[in-house]
Amino acid sequence: MSRIVWSVGVGGLALALLAAPWLSQPGDSAAAGPVATEPHAESAVAPPTATPPPSPQAADLPPPHPDSVASSAVHASSPLLQPDTSRSARRWPLTSRSLHKLPEQRQRIVSALRGRYATPLERRDAVLAAFESSGESQAEWTKQGREALATWRSSIEEQVLPIRAEPPRCYAAGCVTRVTFPDPASYEEARQRVPMLELTGVGPHMQLPPEYLPSGEVSVSWAVLPPER
Repeated sequence: MSRIVWSVGVGGLALALLAAPWLSQPGDSAAAGPVATEPHAESAVAPPTATPPPSPQAADLPPPHPDSVASSAVHASSPLLQPDTSRSARRWPLTSRSLHKLPEQRQRIVSALRGRYATPLERRDAVLAAFESSGESQAEWTKQGREALATWRSSIEEQVLPIRAEPPRCYAAGCVTRVTFPDPASYEEARQRVPMLELTGVGPHMQLPPEYLPSGEVSVSWAVLPPER
């Protein structure tokens, strides 16, 4: 699936905390280890070793707060990964406290990302609709938004191959562009580079779920959010 990317700030960290479970790549399948064989009857059985008691210092430590865990895991330009329906069952509770940490326009995007959808493309359409419903914008930051999307495209073209890109459209909630890869292999190569992407002058950036076209091409939308105020 697709991926998505962040910047620092309380709003960005809260958005990462809320949206990351929906946007991360599946990584739950552990590699199968060697199967243990049952010991022979004549083999001596070693006595169980006593488990050392926990140290008093460790026992007195309170469990970490979710916000602190998120802030330690999210870096200056950490990625919001793409939606993956296989993890939809693991949802973090949407608390009013967490949601109100975000600017109003980002709340639109978070709500769209967190919705329940039958397919990834429905999620993509809901997020795009959230951008459009925020209204077109020519605010000063949108210049940096367009430049950031151009930088994103240039990075992929330099490291992977040329792609087609539509002109960016900027809304109050963020700037969006649609790009098309010639085949799934080139899209996958570009997708893997999203976590390393660093954009300046904007807030979080995200890559929405891809659409595999009958022609064999892959169409995907990129978006950048306004910077922290």
